[in-house]
Amino acid sequence: MSIFLSKSFFLLLGLIALSAFFSASETAITSSGRSKILALIEKYPLQKRYFQWLLRDIQRVLTIVLVSNNLVNIAASAVATSFAIDVLGAGGIYLSVAVMTVVIVIFGEIFPKSVAMIRSEILLVVTLPLLRLLDVIFAPFLWAMQGVVRLLGLVFKIDLKARHPFVTREEFEQMVNIGEESGALEEVERRMIHGIISFEETRVYEIMVPRTDMDAVSSDSTLSEAMEVFQNHGHSRVPVYEDSPDDIVGILYVKDTIPNLLAGDLTAPVSKIMRDALFVPESMRVVELFNTMKGRHIHMAVVVDEYGGVAGIVTLEDLLEEIVGEIQDEYDKENPSFLTEEEGTYLVEGHVSLEDLSDLLDSPFESEDAESLGGLVLCISGDFPSPGEKVLYAGPDGRKKWEIEVLEVEDHRIKLLRLHPRENNYVLPLPEEEFGE
Repeated sequence: MSIFLSKSFFLLLGLIALSAFFSASETAITSSGRSKILALIEKYPLQKRYFQWLLRDIQRVLTIVLVSNNLVNIAASAVATSFAIDVLGAGGIYLSVAVMTVVIVIFGEIFPKSVAMIRSEILLVVTLPLLRLLDVIFAPFLWAMQGVVRLLGLVFKIDLKARHPFVTREEFEQMVNIGEESGALEEVERRMIHGIISFEETRVYEIMVPRTDMDAVSSDSTLSEAMEVFQNHGHSRVPVYEDSPDDIVGILYVKDTIPNLLAGDLTAPVSKIMRDALFVPESMRVVELFNTMKGRHIHMAVVVDEYGGVAGIVTLEDLLEEIVGEIQDEYDKENPSFLTEEEGTYLVEGHVSLEDLSDLLDSPFESEDAESLGGLVLCISGDFPSPGEKVLYAGPDGRKKWEIEVLEVEDHRIKLLRLHPRENNYVLPLPEEEFGE
């Protein structure tokens, strides 16, 4: 009897170990995305056929794991019950149920799955060859089971086709944020990665220089007059218009003027030297524009709105700044768009986008009708505010209010504003003239 009990005990330990093995295998498979498995193929070329088998039919692999895990758990419970009856009699059944529940949950499920989350790579390398062997052994049984499962899917009209999980854009962004918090990524690296991720979705109108801010020359201007624009603004190329900046007819490149400068001919009209302009819709994705400009070796494009009017211009540098951040060359004047004041307030130019402002202040600024801070103030006030006027903005999360004071307005454009952080219960005071005596 003692020999029988000893064999039963060691058999039970072996079954619990197998339960842990299959539970860990299941978690290692389900927690590994397609990209990770492809990376493992490069890292472990000798295991390539097993990883390809997993990619090819993950549903079959998981079926093997689940069937095997259930078989060993049932067998372990049966052996434990028999062992308990032999030792304690009929009352051992109840003790067996209680003990095996705890043992299987802890040692057969929770602990091995927790380990698999951390050591999924090595577990895949070790377990896949064994699972492939079980696939050959259980092939007829698995074929029958999968047939039953597919039939149930047809009956209940459920698409059971396996879809291996990909990393979504949101998950990837969260991984980048976690990487920065853990110290694996620097702040500049996080910003560049986020810039690359958002590059696909950004539209041209979000990054263009608006028509009211662009510098241009008339087509009947002389080269001497154009040189003044280049010298005063530090540009290497400017748009050329016919009658008004709404009628762009070409682009003047400073390097195209060099032959005339060497010849001392500064009276030549700009229209004889300019190149054809590239026109793009403002709704175009920047990634498409980047490919177009790169393929055609063009560094500036004219942006037009849905009515065909000029909305602004965009350069290759503007596109790159979406990824690497602001690029200052030797001609750019240092004029920060965002400045922190000693009083805890912030000076912000009106053209700063709400997305950039949200990142700078770590507070959400959102609007369905505006892209910039100046546009947000116009939406809130409902009119063109004068310098000194204030509006109150409450973020969508309700955590903080911002008192926004208009400082500079030029040609119906809000140029500069001051932001005051306020408590959530803050109420904007009425102007003095609205108070009674």
